[in-house]
Amino acid sequence: MSRKKLIINADGFGFTFGNNRGILECLEAGVVKSVSVNANFPAVEEVTKLKNFLNVSVGIHLNLSVGPCVSEPKDIPDLVDEKGEFLGTEFDRKALRGQIPHEQMVRELTAQVEKLTEYGIEITHWDSHQNKHLYRPFFKAAIEVAKKFNIQRMRTHDHHIFSMGRCRKIRATIHLLVHPRRAFIYAASKYLMRKARRAGMRMADRLITPGLVDSARKYQYEFWEQLFWKLPEGVSEIYAHPGYPDETLRNYSRYVDERLEELKILRDPALRQKALQAGVELISFREI
Repeated sequence: MSRKKLIINADGFGFTFGNNRGILECLEAGVVKSVSVNANFPAVEEVTKLKNFLNVSVGIHLNLSVGPCVSEPKDIPDLVDEKGEFLGTEFDRKALRGQIPHEQMVRELTAQVEKLTEYGIEITHWDSHQNKHLYRPFFKAAIEVAKKFNIQRMRTHDHHIFSMGRCRKIRATIHLLVHPRRAFIYAASKYLMRKARRAGMRMADRLITPGLVDSARKYQYEFWEQLFWKLPEGVSEIYAHPGYPDETLRNYSRYVDERLEELKILRDPALRQKALQAGVELISFREI
């Protein structure tokens, strides 16, 4: 049995139809074994296609910041604008200032979970769009909803900064010095992960985070090859965003064309062989 296990989770199924198409191609290649689903966009209607992949875990990509809401807008007035859409970056400011009532966040997150389960999906884990659940009010509401629906697994935010070059520890230190805001976020997220574990959440040992000092990027084939060989023992998670750019994606996201480059890598069946050669077992959230 391999001592190195890796969950490659494709975020954003249901966000756009182009994302759906790309993620399905990755699942067919056998590299990606876990998916997180946005429940608040029309493309979620294709989620039943995931039932064809029995060894793939399907989580919910909780979202309070982008696109239309699932609840009735009148029931969550502090979360949406006059069109019934989330507030984008304005959500950050309001969340940090405690200006969004807890019950409104719980109501919308509950509606998103219920919508996904209506398609007959067994939700294995949860995470969030743009990792906004790392804001404490969102985190508190998400944990409450996860426990309500017996969702026992989640994405970890115990970050492991991965560098492609030599002297990885030195490069990781440089990464934090150059990006002090990230250092603060990583430290705060470790605290939240301890709270999550006390609440009964199960998660991987670490989240692989590309170090930016050596331009490591998930849309580079070399990144994945080196990651497999240098992966620490235990269970690691890395999330990716493969997809075909379309109008919806360009309207709601800044990470667009890079998704096609990720797709080209993650739909390549040879990548799975690279992982096996490096002694890495590709797993899903069901196995933690």
